[in-house]
Amino acid sequence: MKKIYTLLSILLLTLLLAACGTDTANENVDPVTPTDNTENVEETTQAEGETESTALPKEELKGTQTESETQNYVITVMDGFELTAEEPNKDLLFNTENDQQSMRIETFSANDATIEDITKNLTDTLQASNDNGTLEEITDQNLIPTNESIENVNAFQIDTPDGKVIGYTFERQGLLVKITIFDTTEAPAIENFIKMAATIQAK
Repeated sequence: MKKIYTLLSILLLTLLLAACGTDTANENVDPVTPTDNTENVEETTQAEGETESTALPKEELKGTQTESETQNYVITVMDGFELTAEEPNKDLLFNTENDQQSMRIETFSANDATIEDITKNLTDTLQASNDNGTLEEITDQNLIPTNESIENVNAFQIDTPDGKVIGYTFERQGLLVKITIFDTTEAPAIENFIKMAATIQAK
């Protein structure tokens, strides 16, 4: 009988120890809780929203503000270009490294002329540069002088044996502007001329 009691005691003790070990193991296991990413998502979304709504400042054209000697306007002239009086009421802005690339500038008071008149004069000038060429209207906004105060822009171009001739007329705060650009096919300077043309304004 003693052996039976002893065996039963050992068995019960073993079961109790096993049960205690299981409970202890369960107590040591950290409860798994879902990670709350709501706050992080909101912060990320807010940061992205702030980035999208932040407007970059408009970059100003680097150059020298130059007054015309014979006309009532000022223009920002980029490095590598020079403004000179070609004849009365006509200035020439040319590339100092390639004088075949130039921009003729003519300005008029809105009291003395109309945008329609100078545009007609421009198209006649362009067509005269190549009688057999086809005059095309420019619709690409990247090839048109733009500024918050520039209005009534007209833009045309024509191919010639020596390259393109491009012309613009526009109005800015009572000043009518007629631009004629002579550019080369190789290494064209049209983009720089357009940037400078957009800075023309009355003195």
